[in-house]
Amino acid sequence: MLERLRGWFDKQPGDGSIDPACIQRAVCLLLVAAARADGHFAVDEAREIARLVSRRFALPAAETAELVAAAAAAETKDLYPATRLLTERLDRAQRREVLALMWQVVYSDGKLEAHEEALMRRAARLLDVPPRDLVALKLAARQDPGGD
Repeated sequence: MLERLRGWFDKQPGDGSIDPACIQRAVCLLLVAAARADGHFAVDEAREIARLVSRRFALPAAETAELVAAAAAAETKDLYPATRLLTERLDRAQRREVLALMWQVVYSDGKLEAHEEALMRRAARLLDVPPRDLVALKLAARQDPGGD
């Protein structure tokens, strides 16, 4: 499983910068993990992830679909590689935005389950986002599940 993810987070040769696609992949993996936290990955959740990813990264539909499909195929439960990359490359406000997207996926089915809450707490810890910020993001997502 981890072998499939290795190439996802490779640095660009030369200047040491990271391919923006790596950030997109990491975010997508976390969104899929949020969708799967309750034990299943519904079609509606996949659509919501595609909508969020497409809007956030301004990607065409085909590229978004490929990204979501690849993240879903990875079937990883290990958040560490994706969160490490995001923590190294994004500032706290951007990492908070990732958590906000994850909350939108969690609430896309209209309910919050214990496994989803636990995953969100773990993701926040790994992304170095304080618990008070996580709660604020949760409340915002619960009040506006569509994020619009």
